[in-house]
Amino acid sequence: MISPTHFFLLALLIVLALIVFGPKRLPELGSSVGRAIQEFKKASSTTVEEVRSMASDVTAPVPPPPASPPPSADTNQGVGAGSAAGDSQPGS
Repeated sequence: MISPTHFFLLALLIVLALIVFGPKRLPELGSSVGRAIQEFKKASSTTVEEVRSMASDVTAPVPPPPASPPPSADTNQGVGAGSAAGDSQPGS
């Protein structure tokens, strides 16, 4: 239900629209706004349908990444050992 304050504001808005646009141009403006709203609703519903169809196309789960092979013994051997033939400590 429209309260007295809302009724006053609505009446004021209608009077301002009549003053700014005039009584002859106001129906054209209303028709243009109606067409714009209709086009917006059509475009938004089309977009929603496209998103829903894309979401329904994704039915297969993503496979997990392949397991990496375990590290070999050669990769851990030289770390911190320092016993290679070319290694010499300074001052020895």
